[in-house]
Amino acid sequence: MDAPLFSAASVRRRQRRWIPRPFYTLRVRLIISVALVHVVLMGLFTWEAVERQSHELRLEMVNQGRSLASMMVVASTNALLAEDLASLAEVTRRVGVREDVAYGEVVDMRGFVLASTREGRVGRMVGPMIERNDRFPLAADDRVLDLREDVLIGKDRVGFVLLGLSTINLDNALVDTRNRGIQYILLALVIGSVAAWLLSLAVTRNLRDLTQAAKKIGAGDLNVRVNVPGQDETGTLARAFNLMAASLQRSSRQMEQEHRKRTEAERLACVGEMAASIAHEIRNPMVALINSVKLLEDSQLPAGDRAAVVDIVNTESSRLQRILDDFLMFSRLPMPKLESGDLKTLVEQTIGLIGQDPRYGEGVQFECRYEADNHCRFDSDLMRQVLLNLIMNAIQAINGEGKLIIRLQREQDHLNVSIVDSGRGIPEDMVSEVTKPFFTSRKDGTGLGLPVVQRILAQHGTALSITSLEGYGTEMAFDLEVTSDE
Repeated sequence: MDAPLFSAASVRRRQRRWIPRPFYTLRVRLIISVALVHVVLMGLFTWEAVERQSHELRLEMVNQGRSLASMMVVASTNALLAEDLASLAEVTRRVGVREDVAYGEVVDMRGFVLASTREGRVGRMVGPMIERNDRFPLAADDRVLDLREDVLIGKDRVGFVLLGLSTINLDNALVDTRNRGIQYILLALVIGSVAAWLLSLAVTRNLRDLTQAAKKIGAGDLNVRVNVPGQDETGTLARAFNLMAASLQRSSRQMEQEHRKRTEAERLACVGEMAASIAHEIRNPMVALINSVKLLEDSQLPAGDRAAVVDIVNTESSRLQRILDDFLMFSRLPMPKLESGDLKTLVEQTIGLIGQDPRYGEGVQFECRYEADNHCRFDSDLMRQVLLNLIMNAIQAINGEGKLIIRLQREQDHLNVSIVDSGRGIPEDMVSEVTKPFFTSRKDGTGLGLPVVQRILAQHGTALSITSLEGYGTEMAFDLEVTSDE
């Protein structure tokens, strides 16, 4: 089944890309959290206060309006019966002087305005009459609370009064309350942020000390300790950190002691093995040389025998020289001088040198496969030694007629070097042993060829890889860092 295009992990990664990096810090998160709590609580408190004040002010305005309308009814009843316009005008004038009154009118049963606080209304029809009193909330564009009160004589209605109360002061009071609430919210935001910042300083300061100490331990300084007093979580964490650091320090000392002991033991074992190997390798040539010298001391030795003995001396001397050269090469490898070069040229030069070696078998068929660009970084002298050892090992493994493939293959930023032979192969249980010093299956070998190759490749930042199938052949490969040919 194909993987989903938008997995949960990918969604989380995309979400994190949109989060600015400072928001990952504990200090910023703590400040934002405390500030948001303050803002939300103060916002809820302000909203409730505004709603409560709005309800109270509206209820008070309605009650005052009804009381004022009732007072107008009482004051205008007799004047309305007597059609005393002057008295009715005085009633409306007294009502109109109040700040929150938008208008006040006295209307007879016919619908004519007998008295009004608004100019030009007296004597006119009142127009559409108010059937019921307004209730809050008013329409969005309505700023007047309209009230109506009938003038009754017994059960008979002789007229009615109209009263309009302006809600501008009410709205202004509510706006002032909202503005004060916003100011309180901003003040709570500032106070909450400062309090959260101070709290974060107390918390993150200790965490910063712990982080710096952890970095020092990661860099290898196991003597570092943190001093975080207190019984809170950070103090407990600091004490646990110090215990961990002390334990790491003890473990490190023990590991260093064990490493020194193991290194010394390995060094002594290596010295003993090397001494035994040297003694073993030079014993036979030395015995042959000693015997040959004794024979040469005999003046009666025939000329033919003398020539044979001299030949033995030369052969064994050359053998001793080769053994010493191998040991010196293994123990004193020069520092590599890595430079960019064409490995193809070096391979062809090495094949040319091998063609002049008497040990080279004429039945070996070379096949070289190169890339268009074979430039990489290597030390030419040391890499020539590597190629010589590997190719000669392959020729000796073929032991007669066979095929040897040298392949250079580019793989991204590396050039893979592979030498494949069709020889007898290496037994599976011996593949991991052939690169160890002094291990050899040949009578005339020192067991240092492949160890030298391995050490040279390690200086080039790579390693030898061996793949072998007994009876079919062996492939030895390694990688080198590619470079541009410019």
